[in-house]
Amino acid sequence: METKFNIFEILQIAEQVEHKGARFYLKTSELFADPALRDIYYRLATWKAKHEKIWARMRKRFSEKTGEFGTFDPDNYVLSNPQVMSGLTWFGTKQDGVNRLTGRENKRQVLKDAIRRANEVIIFYRGLKDFARDPGTQQMIDSIIREEERQIGFLMDELKPASA
Repeated sequence: METKFNIFEILQIAEQVEHKGARFYLKTSELFADPALRDIYYRLATWKAKHEKIWARMRKRFSEKTGEFGTFDPDNYVLSNPQVMSGLTWFGTKQDGVNRLTGRENKRQVLKDAIRRANEVIIFYRGLKDFARDPGTQQMIDSIIREEERQIGFLMDELKPASA
């Protein structure tokens, strides 16, 4: 049985990814005593929360316009519960192992970690394109990827040393 997601379901997945990301960044901010580093995590959490709301509004408008919703298939757990897919990103796992943050990282390390995590989310979405039901769904995934790339751009700008 082949699993294919429609735009509604992709937006549900995106909402969950953003929600988990916001929670992760808020919780991670608590590790840092330095207000400047905490601020980076607060801004990342705000970015994620803002996008969660954007994807929710888009999903609602899509449903109102098309009458299309998520699929319920009792024989396909993943298709019936697209939020399960969001657990496949790094936001769906506990922070442990090699990349565990300690609160002793400097600004450069914090920014590089956030960039790495955003790149992992992009990899997730690129893989998800193989499960898109139609070209419109693939275009939606491309839009989501562009937003992640925009975030990486902002983080990269912060990594650059201040010019004289």
